[in-house]
Amino acid sequence: MLTGEDHMLIANPIYDTVFKHLLENKRVAKFFISTLLNKTVHSIELRTPEHTYIDKKNSELRLLRLDFIVEIEEKNGKRSKIIIEMQKADKYDADLVRFRKYLGREYMEDILPITSIYILGFNLPGIETACLRIGRGYYDLIEERTMEASANFVESLTHDCYIVQTSRITGRLRTPLDRLLSVFEQKNFMDKTQASKRYDHPISDEEIKEIVDILHYLSVDPDGRKELDDEQYYREYLDATFGPLYAKIDEKTQKLVEKETEIAAREAELSVKDAEITAKDAELSVKDAEIAAKDAEISAKDTELAELKRKLELALS
Repeated sequence: MLTGEDHMLIANPIYDTVFKHLLENKRVAKFFISTLLNKTVHSIELRTPEHTYIDKKNSELRLLRLDFIVEIEEKNGKRSKIIIEMQKADKYDADLVRFRKYLGREYMEDILPITSIYILGFNLPGIETACLRIGRGYYDLIEERTMEASANFVESLTHDCYIVQTSRITGRLRTPLDRLLSVFEQKNFMDKTQASKRYDHPISDEEIKEIVDILHYLSVDPDGRKELDDEQYYREYLDATFGPLYAKIDEKTQKLVEKETEIAAREAELSVKDAEITAKDAELSVKDAEIAAKDAEISAKDTELAELKRKLELALS
């Protein structure tokens, strides 16, 4: 078992600034995703992240979203590339609308299958587990049986979802997933801001040690600490200005966002249809080329027969 320090001081990874630093480490991101999905991750590429900050032009709060392109291997050995869309939510009602909006945008911009991961700082009523997977399946309604099947069209329009409820993490350490989640346990805070906490668990995995080391560094490094203080300032500013539920957006804005989401979803569907039409056009082009080749072959044969006929007529005359 790895030793590590007793009562290690670490930055709270539920803070966006900390979570961003953590997941920008490729080894950590690979371990996080492979452990949560329980699948082998062969390669991982971070796309453009969206991070928490105040946009000075319009005083708008930008929130954290991390997107990865990941090559995974299923239990049956099949490999595929998917998009991992990872987002965090603390307590604001607008997060739900934001999640839907981002999903619509993702469907519009890419046709790779999507898997979404949500890290929640609040509890879902009636869902008493720290980690939840909402999966998909192919089911034959005619024969009433589960199908072992897969189609790109379906994979591009539906997705699996994983939800982590950080306040339900108990500190259990039986499995690799338990040990990963223990880092996000919301206990043993060092101050009222809940920006730093003690990590008291024994460390038995090299990957967990690396995560804890990164979080420890962010908790004591002056620059890392400043980012934590800045984020805490933004949170307090928003609570003071708009109230604890500042993101309870008005009905007009919500309808506008929902309309944008609907448009994005329709555009994504049209993109898939365009891709199908392009594929059909390519197939027809191949067929046309084959027909043209056959016509050329027949024309060559006709020319050859005409020449033979001419030679035969000359021989007989």
